[in-house]
Amino acid sequence: METPLHFDSRGPIGILTLNRPERLNAIDHAMLRALRAFFDARHRDYGTRVIIITGAGRGFCAGLDLKAGPEQGPWQPGVGPVQDSLTFQEDIADLMVKMRECPQALIAAVNGPATGGGLSIALACDMRIGTANARFACSYLNLGLGGADVGSSYFLPKIVGMAHAADMLYSGRIVEAQEALEMGLITRIVEPDDLIPAALAIADGIVRRASPLGLRLTKQVLNETVNGISLQTALKLENRNQILASQTQDAREARQAWFEKRDPAWRDA
Repeated sequence: METPLHFDSRGPIGILTLNRPERLNAIDHAMLRALRAFFDARHRDYGTRVIIITGAGRGFCAGLDLKAGPEQGPWQPGVGPVQDSLTFQEDIADLMVKMRECPQALIAAVNGPATGGGLSIALACDMRIGTANARFACSYLNLGLGGADVGSSYFLPKIVGMAHAADMLYSGRIVEAQEALEMGLITRIVEPDDLIPAALAIADGIVRRASPLGLRLTKQVLNETVNGISLQTALKLENRNQILASQTQDAREARQAWFEKRDPAWRDA
């Protein structure tokens, strides 16, 4: 059987491909376990600094696989069906926490539908680009559920604003690529063959210009400010980060490289 994820490591840049193309990369038990383990393993992965997330085939991720049958078995053996469902719900939601807490910058390269939990995976990334085939929806209300799930009520208003978020969450409608670009859900639209090269170009710009420690510290402080802290607390975090980073060998190398008009040779030291 094909593995539900494929990870291609290219030095400091990794490409994570959701790999269930026959199901538009919908999330079943095996994929969720693999995703949770993957992001857990990134906390001590100092070699990887930027991760591009995309989907195999014609979809990014169609959310939860509603056709996955009982052959998967229970998610949490030994408990009743209600507890089993609640544990699965908690663990798929916790994936978004794992993505935000991993130290690598995350770029979603959206090649097709990103709906439900797939939309949330894209939202949990630091930035998103897509092709004209990208489309987005959170259609939970259309299934008789609450309109927000898996972090969508948290991420969407911060990324696209309250009005656009309410429109998507209340209606469950499909947002095509051009509208997603206009509302800021994605930052650019590229041709399908250019999607991964465009994401790699963004990632390469990050790893060339940002020191490894500086990048990790920047993601940490962005997470805190987005979560909602005072100006004074943000300044304290920024002050700490600047002093920590300034004492490293990489900071000295960056200054020397600036004088010599070349790219720094980062050592994460």
